[in-house]
Amino acid sequence: MEIPKKRKSLESQEITVINEVAKLLSKEPSFEKATEDILKILYSFWNVDLSFIALYNSDRKVVRIVKAFGFTKEEINRGIFRKGEGITGKVFKRGVPVVLTDLKTNPALLNRTQVRKRLKGNEVFIAVPIKVGGDIVGVLAVFKEFSSKDSVERGIEILMILGTLIGMFYRLSERIERERLEWEEERRLLREELKKTYNIHGIVGNSEAILNLIELIKKIAVTDSTVLITGESGTGKSLIARAIHFLSPRKEGPFITINCTAIPETLLEAELFGYEKGAFTGAYTSRRGKFEMANKGTIFLDEIGDMPLSLQGKILRVLQDKEIEPLGSEKVVKVDVRIIAATHRDLHALVKQGRFREDLYYRLNVVPIHIPPLRERKEDIPLLIEHFLKIYNSKYNKKVKLSPDVIDPLITYDWPGNIRELENTIERLVVMHDGVIRTTDLPPHILAFKQKQQQEGNCKLPLELQNTEREKIIEALERTGYVKSRAAKLLGYTFRQLDYRIRKYHIEIKKF
Repeated sequence: MEIPKKRKSLESQEITVINEVAKLLSKEPSFEKATEDILKILYSFWNVDLSFIALYNSDRKVVRIVKAFGFTKEEINRGIFRKGEGITGKVFKRGVPVVLTDLKTNPALLNRTQVRKRLKGNEVFIAVPIKVGGDIVGVLAVFKEFSSKDSVERGIEILMILGTLIGMFYRLSERIERERLEWEEERRLLREELKKTYNIHGIVGNSEAILNLIELIKKIAVTDSTVLITGESGTGKSLIARAIHFLSPRKEGPFITINCTAIPETLLEAELFGYEKGAFTGAYTSRRGKFEMANKGTIFLDEIGDMPLSLQGKILRVLQDKEIEPLGSEKVVKVDVRIIAATHRDLHALVKQGRFREDLYYRLNVVPIHIPPLRERKEDIPLLIEHFLKIYNSKYNKKVKLSPDVIDPLITYDWPGNIRELENTIERLVVMHDGVIRTTDLPPHILAFKQKQQQEGNCKLPLELQNTEREKIIEALERTGYVKSRAAKLLGYTFRQLDYRIRKYHIEIKKF
């Protein structure tokens, strides 16, 4: 049967609307934006000047307009209906579409939004339920003019189809939002869990020493005090300095590092304070110094114990007056910079030897931070090993693992180079091996250290005395809640001595 041309044109228009909505929902992830665009499609392709989508609010137990086209903000805000109230409330409650005509005078139109005064009078109001399966989640409504050639019945059909599409997308968006919230909660819990292992800005460890260090960093980061970080080479002093900066109010500013031992004395002053053109041979242009570059941020003076005495007075001036004087210049430059210094040397001893200015020492030592060597916090070694394994497996696209028997020699070793030495060792193991790393793959000096410790640990005490020592260690651990550092103090052992005996006597460390 041949379809009349006018009817065919009408159906073509309606199919276009459905196609446009389907295309929109296939690519728009946001339900809020999608509903707004659907109403625009009805306006563009179906000549609907006024339309709205109302959804059920379970908290307030009302049906509320959430998106509208052609409505003012005040009209939208008035669009709140209880179940069964007005046409919108009735459609939501009963789940069947409703059509109203004679809108200027029809008392069935509640006119809660007060748009009646803007109607021409020949519009038809159609409201259809937004359904998902057997559930009704809202109402789609339009005010549309229908000519004598148009079919209201076909209009209801297209709106019912759109109501179903909107309902499906609404349910999908609900699920996505629920999964997003669940994922956010999982991520929050994971972050809390990771705090026990991987703390702020790459500081790894859960030993008492590291946890105390992290608490101290958090406290001083929010201040603007000068900080002096001490500790052996390789303990991570620069990492601590970065953590302080990025937790501070200056985090948006620059973080400038200068190693006082890496630059010759003749160039260090120019690097720190800058210079003017012609200040010395080779100064063909002017250049800003590190202090000026660090303005509004933080400057980290690494290994300040090696700074020449001739420059120490100028650093003191920066601390006192917050100003610098570039080489070859007579002008003074004000700088707003926080100074964090670090050294592996004993500055107090250097002061006594006359190699470090006493006034500068006290100016730097406002907030002292000491980083313990790795041998004093051996319980962090397994966490550090895992951390560096992940980094270098990712970097070299490998899946190297350590066999369980490898961990003990790595923990026993004293690591004179501290974390830097441990990191380099793990990187070398990852680079040189594939699969599982065995004890025989470890560097010879680590294996030799382990053998020496075993020889020293072959105690010649009678069995009865060994049993007594074991019992005393267990008693001390129980009294201190199995905190090894406290138990070691109680027994008069170093941490390493206690840790060795715990492994030797196979004492179980209980977790609370």
